Amino acid sequence: MKASIRAWGSLVFGFSLALTAIAVMAQTPGTSVDVLHWWTSSSERRAADQLASQLALAGVQWKDAAIPGGGGMAAVKVLKSRVLMGDPPDVAQLIGTTLTDWADIKLVLPLNGVAQRQRWQSVLFPTVLDLVTYKGDVIAAPLGIHRINTLLYNRRLFAHIGLAPPRTWAQFEVAAQKLQQAGIRPLAWSDEPWQIATVFETVLLGEAGPTLYQDLIVRRHSAAWLDPRVERALQRLRWLRNLAGENPQERVWTEGARELMNDTTGMMIMGDWAKGELMAWGANPARDFGCIEVPGTSGMHLYSIDTFAMLVSPRQREAVQEKIAEVVVGPVAQIAYNRIKGSVPVRRDIDPSVLDSCARQSWDTFSNPASARVPSLAHRMAADENIKDAVAQALWRYLTDPKGDTLETQRRLATIIRTPVMER
Repeated sequence: MKASIRAWGSLVFGFSLALTAIAVMAQTPGTSVDVLHWWTSSSERRAADQLASQLALAGVQWKDAAIPGGGGMAAVKVLKSRVLMGDPPDVAQLIGTTLTDWADIKLVLPLNGVAQRQRWQSVLFPTVLDLVTYKGDVIAAPLGIHRINTLLYNRRLFAHIGLAPPRTWAQFEVAAQKLQQAGIRPLAWSDEPWQIATVFETVLLGEAGPTLYQDLIVRRHSAAWLDPRVERALQRLRWLRNLAGENPQERVWTEGARELMNDTTGMMIMGDWAKGELMAWGANPARDFGCIEVPGTSGMHLYSIDTFAMLVSPRQREAVQEKIAEVVVGPVAQIAYNRIKGSVPVRRDIDPSVLDSCARQSWDTFSNPASARVPSLAHRMAADENIKDAVAQALWRYLTDPKGDTLETQRRLATIIRTPVMER
């Protein structure tokens, strides 16, 4: 991936004359900023609007460039195209390993001055600061921490049937059986590859534990993929899919959340952005739904962190870009944004009592030194786009082929995830 990014980057520099021409025409920067992102669901849209309102109070006008599409793949394509045309956005939603790819080709504005003025070293969680630091530079403004290993359940259905939230897979199986007997779909499911990968990595974390998970996903020890615990995770994944019935479909994740809200589905395994969506529709975590860790992952936080990168621009917007970073990482914007998005603040100096019950669980786990914090592969925290997509496709083939062999899938995954992570 890095090689392809660098090759693409060489094309970018071939457009330097065009960029210079634009700079001449735009020597007086305004307060309007062009923000490219992929937040298009109800809660995501509201969260983006909240950031826009916070920036407006600071005299910065948010010019929205939302690109719909699962997981941001379409947005990244649009971003590359705009850079090649000499019209990069001022701000782009870039996350995980894609940040370092763009930093390597010198298209990301360092934010060292902002980080020093706002004491990010002291107020941000170390895991967060490490994510946005590369080769000694702070390269992005962190927005919020999502917890991937989240099991949402319908409180009304569970109370009606007399079920307790499942803390173990044995309890989960009992709950699924009783929900089926009541004519209710036990688990929201989609055959969309990224959603399959999201469920798999959280099941894998529970079956493997954090140490083996790190060997598999972060350190990429190929031989570890033949471990029996990986086999159990794949078999559990297939069992979960079978709960969806005979013909599972590829559906957007919001459809599963809607089923949960409408009392037609009992449970959903999804990152806590699904909680934000439920709340955007009027549901209340104290009344309508609850959040617990996916069985086997208590005391573990499988995370994805949203970040904004400030792109190097011919319009010379450094001052306003730094202002954006200051605002979105500030305590007021952090609380306001994350309440809506479903995530939790990246700052460790906020009062967690202002968070809802689901967010407090995530916050308490992430902030606990004894907890295991592990990066998501499905959401670009631990692998580049090519590896992430290849893993998702391998899992999709395994589940959708009735003859898909578990051991063969383990071998395929070992082949895909075999390159050591480069030292940061």
